[in-house]
Amino acid sequence: VTTNDIHARGEEIAKNGIIGLARVSGLKKAFTAGADLALTFDSGDLFHGQPIATLEGGMPISELIAAVGYDAVTAGNHDWSYGRDALITLGEASGAVMLTGNVETAGGAKFFGEEFLIKTVEKDGKTLKIGVFGVIDPKVTRMTSPKNIEGLTFEDPAAYAARAAAALREMGCGVVIALSHTYDPIALAKRVEGVDLWLCGHEHVEINEEVITDGGAKTYVLESGYYLYAVSTLSLDVTLDADGNVTNVSAAAQIHRFDDLADVSPDGEILSLLGRINARQIGVLGQKIGYAPISLDGVWEHLRIGQTKLGRAVCEAYLLETGADVAFENAGGIRASVDAGEVTYKDVLGVSPYGNIIVTKKITGAQLREVLETALQIGEECIAANESNDFNAWPQSSGSYLQCAGVRLLYDPLKPAGERILSLYVGQEECDPEKIYTVASNNFMMENAYYPALMNAEEDGEFRACEEALADFFAQDEDRVSAALEGETFVQAETIPAGTDGYGVFPLLALVSLAAAAALLARYKKRRAL
Repeated sequence: VTTNDIHARGEEIAKNGIIGLARVSGLKKAFTAGADLALTFDSGDLFHGQPIATLEGGMPISELIAAVGYDAVTAGNHDWSYGRDALITLGEASGAVMLTGNVETAGGAKFFGEEFLIKTVEKDGKTLKIGVFGVIDPKVTRMTSPKNIEGLTFEDPAAYAARAAAALREMGCGVVIALSHTYDPIALAKRVEGVDLWLCGHEHVEINEEVITDGGAKTYVLESGYYLYAVSTLSLDVTLDADGNVTNVSAAAQIHRFDDLADVSPDGEILSLLGRINARQIGVLGQKIGYAPISLDGVWEHLRIGQTKLGRAVCEAYLLETGADVAFENAGGIRASVDAGEVTYKDVLGVSPYGNIIVTKKITGAQLREVLETALQIGEECIAANESNDFNAWPQSSGSYLQCAGVRLLYDPLKPAGERILSLYVGQEECDPEKIYTVASNNFMMENAYYPALMNAEEDGEFRACEEALADFFAQDEDRVSAALEGETFVQAETIPAGTDGYGVFPLLALVSLAAAAALLARYKKRRAL
C-alpha cells in the first residue's frame, strides 16, 4: 500500500473526496490479508500542511503513521518545514524508517542514519530479500526555507539511486524498491538500472506505468496524486528458480479514489486516535501566540471593496517569511477578523484555515502593474455590488480581489480599466517596468486565472503554511507589528489634499477634475460610512 503528498490530510473529508488515514489503514488490512509479505510506504510531503499537524509541529501525523504501521517513508520538501532536527524526531516517532539516502551532513555522514530497509520473506524453502531506499530531488530544496536544510548536501538523485540499487543487489536483494520525491519520476526511472519498482511523489499526478530503462530493463513507476484523494495498492509477484534466484518480477497496481473504497471500513483504532488528537488540540487552540495592537477587519464585504489592516497583516507575514518584494492575499483566503489584544492559535486558524502554503514567483514590473490593475477592476465591481445591497450582484471574481503589502499606489477609479494606476512604488522605489520582482502569496492564489501573469510564472520557492507565517507575525514585538500596519497601500487621488505629499514617499502626480473629485468624495464618504 502506498501514499504520497498527503500534506497532513489525516482526517477523512467525504464531501471533498479525501480518503483519510483511517480508511487507508482499513484498506491495508483488507488488501494485504494472506500476503507473503505486506509493506506500506509513503513518498514524502507527509508531516506538514494542515492545522492538525502544524499545531504540534507535525507530531500528530507521526502518531497516525505509527498506528497505521508504515514501514518506510522518504522526505518531501515540505517535511523540512519544522526544521532539520525536527524532521529526524518526526521520523523516529512515526515508527517508519526515513529513507532519503542522498542527503548528507557537512562531514559526509548520512543525515537520516539508516540508508536502507531490507525485508526477508521465506516460502517453500526459499528466501527472498527485498531492499528499499529513498531519494529526494535537490531541486525541491528551494521550496523550503534555507535555514531548514543548513549544512546539508543533496546528491544527484540518479547517481545516488544507481549506487544504492547496486549496493542492495550486492547484499543479496532480489527485488529493489525506490521511494522518490522528485521532479519527472519517469525520466529518473529510465536513467537508473537495478530498480524494480519506483514509488513516487512531489508532482501531484497519478502515474501507473511500466517503464523501460535506458539499459533495456523493465521497471514500474507509481504515483498516487495528492492530499489523499487517492491511495494505491500494488501486488508484486516474484518467481524464484530452484536455486532461489529471481527469474521474474511482475507488478499489478491500482489507484483508488474515495468512491472506489466505499466497501472498505475505516480502522476504528485510527478513528479513536484522531478523536484523542482533536480533543487535546482544543487546549492548544487557546494558547496565546502574540498581540494585535488594533482590531483587524476580516469582514467578508470589507475585504473585497478595499484594503484592510488584517489583509495588510497577512501580506506582511508573507514578506516576513519569504523576504519577497511584494505580497498578495486573495480576499477569499481570509475568513475571520482578529480583535485587539491577545492573539491565539484559534484566531490565526480562523483567519487562515485552509492549510495553504506560501509560494513565491518572479514577474516584471510591467506584469506587477497589470496584476494590480486587475485587482482594482475587481474591487470596483465589488464596490458597485456592495452599494447595490443585492448579494447576487457580487461578481464571481470577488474573492480574487487582492490585499497587498510591499506596494504603494495612487489610483483614479474614474479612469478606464487598465489605466487607473497613476503612480506605483515597490518599497521605496518607483516600480521599474523592466525590473524583476519577487512576489509571495498562497499557493491557491498563485494559480488564479484572473491573474495570468502570476498563474503562468514559474514557481520560485515554497515556504511554510500560511497560518504558521501569520502566527510568527503576531509573535513579533508589539512595536514591530504596529509599524508593519502603518500607512496605506492603495490611495485614491481625490483623498489627497492638494499641495501635500499624500503618500509620504512620492509627490502627488495627478489631480482629477473638481467635478469628478466631488463625485468621488461623495462616494468615498458613503463607503467610509459603510
